[in-house]
Amino acid sequence: MHRETDVLSPQVECATLLMDVVPLVMRRIRMEMRSQRMPSLSVPQLRALIYLRANEGASLSELADHVGLELPSMSKAVDALVVRGLLVRRELVADRRYISLRLSAHGQVQLERARRIAEAHLMEALEVLSSTQQAKIVESLQALRHVFAPERAAVAEEGR
Repeated sequence: MHRETDVLSPQVECATLLMDVVPLVMRRIRMEMRSQRMPSLSVPQLRALIYLRANEGASLSELADHVGLELPSMSKAVDALVVRGLLVRRELVADRRYISLRLSAHGQVQLERARRIAEAHLMEALEVLSSTQQAKIVESLQALRHVFAPERAAVAEEGR
């Protein structure tokens, strides 16, 4: 552990701040998303919807791995989302063991609604920062995207 009197290299300071700040930001995002979720939508189900928004056609195994549930639990959660009309499940003709998952139109609308409301709350929280500080954060987050998700960074750049 570093004392405040220790001089930290930029890499150490950056890594330390990421470890300290990212969980705080994620906690706030989860809180906002949970506050906007539909009644009886569990947090793992919400995380599943968010993941499938970005990973259409993912398998049940991929989804379970991302959400952190065992396959039987994830299967049960997916069943509930399918019944509610939020997900579409499709077996591939070539391999009936493989199940492809995607958001339904209704699921997209519900998730986007919750996301817009959560983003509005986050914007309110960020109002305490100057526009210069906000611009620096945007630049930093884009740099982090290149480091931690280069494939998503490329897609984001193509969309500009």
